[in-house]
Amino acid sequence: MKKTLLLVAALFTLNACSLLPEPYKVPVTQGNIIKQEQVEQLALGMTERQVIYVLGTPMVRDTFAPNEWHYLFKSKYATSADKTSPIEQLTLTFKDGVLINIDQD
Repeated sequence: MKKTLLLVAALFTLNACSLLPEPYKVPVTQGNIIKQEQVEQLALGMTERQVIYVLGTPMVRDTFAPNEWHYLFKSKYATSADKTSPIEQLTLTFKDGVLINIDQD
């Protein structure tokens, strides 16, 4: 009798845990967080070192196009499977170590 009562009490206790709200989950941010103020500081003619000083190192340096730097940013909110921010991309093109093109998606 005691074992049955203990088993029933344990089942009710475990079932009560399913009624608790979902715990907070931290959003996952991937890539380089780039603010618009940083992009506005970029100017054609800047050197690679100056760009790294303003934006940091790029997320991707293309192997086949070493003069293109890609800065990517995306957030995924862990509370919902379909809540993700759009991928923001900033592509910088250099020629002879000097910035010649800024492409922001």
